[in-house]
Amino acid sequence: MKKLILIASMFLLTSCAAIDAYRMAKFDNNEYALINSVRTQANLGASKCGTPEVKDTVNKIYYKAVELRNYSQSIPKNEETIKMSSELAEIVKGLNDRYNGTEPVSLPYCTTKFGLIEKNAVTIQNVVGGKPR
Repeated sequence: MKKLILIASMFLLTSCAAIDAYRMAKFDNNEYALINSVRTQANLGASKCGTPEVKDTVNKIYYKAVELRNYSQSIPKNEETIKMSSELAEIVKGLNDRYNGTEPVSLPYCTTKFGLIEKNAVTIQNVVGGKPR
């Protein structure tokens, strides 16, 4: 009887693991969360152009873009995401450099850059969300 209970327990444990593996996301959740953060901040940041709060938003987006680039570099066979996240970090770096420089930033430049960052983030989000682990 004890052997039967032991065998049944082992079968249940393996079944639970198989079900969890089946229900698990097919993409890297951390990469997806980082790019989603960049996209959301860019989406909300565009409305802050011309206000003092925009500099803080730009700094946050730059931090997240660099964090995404660094995170994606440590994942094997992730060349596509590495390339896209590096390019995104460079785009955000341009905006960050302008806001941390001495010259004033024009409203059209600010809104265009935020739009470009958001557009690239959407593309990366679609790629990251659609790739298998």
